[in-house]
Amino acid sequence: MKIDLHTHSTCSDGNLSPSDLVDFFVKMDINIASLTDHDSTEGLNEAYERLGTLDTHLELIPGIEISAVHPLVRNSEVHVLGYFMHYNDPVFQQTLTYFRGQRELRCKKIIGRLNELGYQLSWDDLKPTGSSIGRPHIAKALFEKGYLRTPKDAFKGLLNEGGSAFVHQENISMQGAVDLIRSVSGVAVLAHPVYVKNYDAILPTLQEMGFSGFEVFYPEFTLHEQKQLLERAHQLNLLPCGGSDYHATGISGENLPGTGGPTQDIFNELRRRAKAS
Repeated sequence: MKIDLHTHSTCSDGNLSPSDLVDFFVKMDINIASLTDHDSTEGLNEAYERLGTLDTHLELIPGIEISAVHPLVRNSEVHVLGYFMHYNDPVFQQTLTYFRGQRELRCKKIIGRLNELGYQLSWDDLKPTGSSIGRPHIAKALFEKGYLRTPKDAFKGLLNEGGSAFVHQENISMQGAVDLIRSVSGVAVLAHPVYVKNYDAILPTLQEMGFSGFEVFYPEFTLHEQKQLLERAHQLNLLPCGGSDYHATGISGENLPGTGGPTQDIFNELRRRAKAS
């Protein structure tokens, strides 16, 4: 059973359209997948339409990855994954639209700072294909213009916290993100906790906040980190989730769909909690 609960399309910072991503899931023989674009469910309808034309066992789960803030994570973001939401809810969509607007505003400010630093970059260089624009689009544009060896280099002193072109963004609170997901019958999971500052202090608070789990099976985590997180998940009665975080970057060695991901038993429990919400 191949399960992947963390992937991205061109509706945020991935490079495959939702339809092409579904085709790739089928090619990779994925059983269960979730499209979790940043602050957007824009690609889900297209993905479901494509899935309906295929003869496949693939099950597609509605998902999202919401950028949020937490008092223990100063000057940085935490990402909250949501699954099984009734994503067409009008209030849910209005909230997402507002925060996507904040992402766009931030990107325009970053471009202004980059111009001041001598980087020749415009909004058109970002080539946005969806409504959710973020720093990865800027990193990719800088790479394509020859300023960087890889897009990731943008987060080593330029776009990262403390970087010369870093700009803060208004985000929903972590509790607000969980409440938003649960308000439309979804379940919330903390994304890639190892990347979250002070995550050891945050993990014990997750259940009280309404989280169902956090990512454990994430290909960029070491086996030691995964073992430690799995133990913590069991101690805290939270579900150990995961996925590839696939973006179709085209970079050699990128983790493909199906790399990482929870067991079928964990997925079934995640589904049960969503139905009970």
